[in-house]
Amino acid sequence: MVYFFLILTMVFLILFIIGMINPSLVIFHFKKRRFLVIFIYGTLALISFIVLIITSPPPQPSLNSNNELPSVTKELSDQNMTENGTAQQSNQFSTLDWLKESEKYFSPKKPEPEQYVLLSISLVTRFDQVLEIIGETDLPNGSILEIQFRQLSTPKYPYQFDLQTYTLVQSNEYQATFHAPENFLFSQGPFQIRVSFSPENQIPAIQKLVGKNGEKIKGKKSRVENQTRILEDIKEVSFEFEINPSPPR
Repeated sequence: MVYFFLILTMVFLILFIIGMINPSLVIFHFKKRRFLVIFIYGTLALISFIVLIITSPPPQPSLNSNNELPSVTKELSDQNMTENGTAQQSNQFSTLDWLKESEKYFSPKKPEPEQYVLLSISLVTRFDQVLEIIGETDLPNGSILEIQFRQLSTPKYPYQFDLQTYTLVQSNEYQATFHAPENFLFSQGPFQIRVSFSPENQIPAIQKLVGKNGEKIKGKKSRVENQTRILEDIKEVSFEFEINPSPPR
């Protein structure tokens, strides 16, 4: 039906144009009545076009893909390389990927310590929108550490932003880098940095050293979480990221 009225509209339109040029080619009896010929075929073309619009099916609405959905409060840290070439991968890595990396860098200490007590944040540096965290620990090489960077809420800035990444212990040290999201609300502190080690997220070789439930984890930095003893260090910092406010839309 749609194609029929489309063709009919085109025929009437062609006859309308021919009638404007030479009415006798369209209707022989109206050789000198150009206006009447134009009126007849112009009206028929218009009516056919209106019917074409009415009978045309409505356009199908397009659905936005999941990739187009905005995400403001959750940001992933970028991939960064440490000086000795170990990749500080973002949390786009799956758990299995991190366990493989842990096996690659795992090396037991000799002699093995009777307990593990040290996990600290030694240095926090900021340059523009990049935050670098360096710390020390007595945990085995290849241990997986979880690092969270949280914006603490204030009356002026009640919205919180939480960034998360993971890193590996190497030679009693660890290092991680965060990139601040491009959002002006994130520019103001205070911020909290939390570094934690849980035996549950480790390869079997490390679990054997520290205890499956953290039996060898001791000291002031240790606490029990979900019946497992973990190590953690928390540090608050206050500075401003150089993020310009977004222009009004």
